[in-house]
Amino acid sequence: MNGRIERLFGTLKGKLRLWEIDSLTQLNGALGQFRFWYNHVRPHQNLDGRTPAEIWSGEDVYTKQPKNEAWFEAWDGLLTGYHLRL
Repeated sequence: MNGRIERLFGTLKGKLRLWEIDSLTQLNGALGQFRFWYNHVRPHQNLDGRTPAEIWSGEDVYTKQPKNEAWFEAWDGLLTGYHLRL
C-alpha cells in the first residue's frame, strides 16, 4: 500500500513542478482533475496498461468494447489521455 501512495505522490509532484498555480482555490479544483486523470485516464504500467478504476471494477478494456471514449485534457495539457467508458 505504501508503494502505491508513493507512486501517486511522485506523479503528482512531477506534474505540479511543471504547472503554475495561481491560488489555493485553483489548486483545490486541480486536485480533483488529477485524481480523475490518475484513476480513470492514465494507464499504469504495473497494471498491464489498465487504469486503477478498470482494475477496481473488474473491467477489461482488452476484451470489452468501450461504450464511449472521450479525450481528456487538463492542467494546460499536462494531463492528457483517453477516458474509456465500458
